[in-house]
Amino acid sequence: MMTLISKKILSTLLVVLGATFCTYTLMHFAPGDPALEIAVSRYGGQYEVDQATVEWIRESEGLDKPLYLQYLYWLRHVLRLDLGRSLVEEAPVAELISQRFPKTLILAAAACCIALCISLPLGILAGLKQGSWVDSLSVSLSVAGVSMPNYWLGLVLILLFAVRLHWLPSFGSGTWQHIILPAITLGTALTAYTTRILRSAIIETMQAEHIMALQARGVNSRFVLTKHLFRNAMIPLVTVIGIEFGMILEGAVITETVFAWPGLGELMVSAVSNRDYPLIQGLVLFCVFVFVSINLLTDLTYRLLDPRIRL
Repeated sequence: MMTLISKKILSTLLVVLGATFCTYTLMHFAPGDPALEIAVSRYGGQYEVDQATVEWIRESEGLDKPLYLQYLYWLRHVLRLDLGRSLVEEAPVAELISQRFPKTLILAAAACCIALCISLPLGILAGLKQGSWVDSLSVSLSVAGVSMPNYWLGLVLILLFAVRLHWLPSFGSGTWQHIILPAITLGTALTAYTTRILRSAIIETMQAEHIMALQARGVNSRFVLTKHLFRNAMIPLVTVIGIEFGMILEGAVITETVFAWPGLGELMVSAVSNRDYPLIQGLVLFCVFVFVSINLLTDLTYRLLDPRIRL
């Protein structure tokens, strides 16, 4: 176990260094003057900002220094657990992330609950009744769910339930009604993925030799399903859920932007638009940490589902 954790920590450090440096470099290659973009975001329109203000921001924020020095300066602060301050909001980056992360966590949990409530019974029935109308229905719904882009589905839901029927709010947060439409938008694609994966896993596991041997010996069908079939079929499902949940937690950029949901995705869009380097780097660092942590939990879950798997 300690060996696994040590390897994960080492790989995490390498991923963090690579991801943050690539992000830092690519942002500096973006067109436009970052000092001017920051000045406009802070003080108003482009024609209301004089050149002296732009130069003052460039010097005070260290934007006049070489790229590698800026990155090393940021990395030194990170080692002190200091993510710096936002260049536009002028607030600590860690505080901004901590304010937005609970909103994204709630949205991700709601989307996963919707996906699991639909995909688990549908995928199991489709796998057990291969070739039936239930199987055909699950495959058709899965293809449709994967094919619909989030931004299109979100706009359709807004037009139907908010504009036409006036049942649900179209944007923002505050009540439980606000989370329904963005959660359905995110959960639709996840439902499609998990249904297809679970169906395939059930079919593949049913054809395994030990399952066929148990059935040939006349072992109780319910015992075979619960003790052997479902546990083995859950392994690929856990993989998909872990990856998708990590991606949602990193910030569902499109969905949060469409519904004006105040989560990490909307914060990332704002940071990139304003060339807010410390905030972008802080978000990238946080996303890498979340994704690696979820991958570690997924690996540990494999061991619980199948003791034969060695970590």
